[in-house]
Amino acid sequence: MRSIMRKAALTGVVIIGAGLLLPPSAASASVPGPEACPPDIWYKVVKLSTGYEAIGDTAGKRNGSSTTSRLTYEMSTTTSKATSWKSELGGSASWGVATVEAKIGREVTDSTDKGQKVTNWMDVPGGKWGYTTPKIERTTFVVQKWQDTATCGARFLGNAGKLYAITAYPFFSECVASSACSPKP
Repeated sequence: MRSIMRKAALTGVVIIGAGLLLPPSAASASVPGPEACPPDIWYKVVKLSTGYEAIGDTAGKRNGSSTTSRLTYEMSTTTSKATSWKSELGGSASWGVATVEAKIGREVTDSTDKGQKVTNWMDVPGGKWGYTTPKIERTTFVVQKWQDTATCGARFLGNAGKLYAITAYPFFSECVASSACSPKP
């Protein structure tokens, strides 16, 4: 009797163990369970580059004093600039600006006008020259379109577009030297 029970128990263990070695069926592997992610679409903003563009002439003064003085420059802008959008998968310029502002948390200026008065001041050591140029800071962003997959991964759908944004206005480039110099950046 014991030998029959041992054989039956051993047979049960072998059958259960063999069942654990079987691969899951193809149908159960391809059907997502209730924990699957919905196919939501979302956007990611990536900064590509930052540069500076002049919007006025360079102004310079010499500090004739022997001590450091604050030199003030009041200038008028000579060009107008605008934020622009290059659509690839869609969206308007205003949508691109709103998306970048929401994702990056940085304000974007739509445009600047010619003939605007701008003021800058610099502390310049005695006997030195101080030069300044009014500029804008332009940052290029790409807005990427993504979709969640059923397996909770992410799939890149393409670029919605590029935003060539004015991210600082006015921005002043400066230099201080014993003779003429070119303000940087």
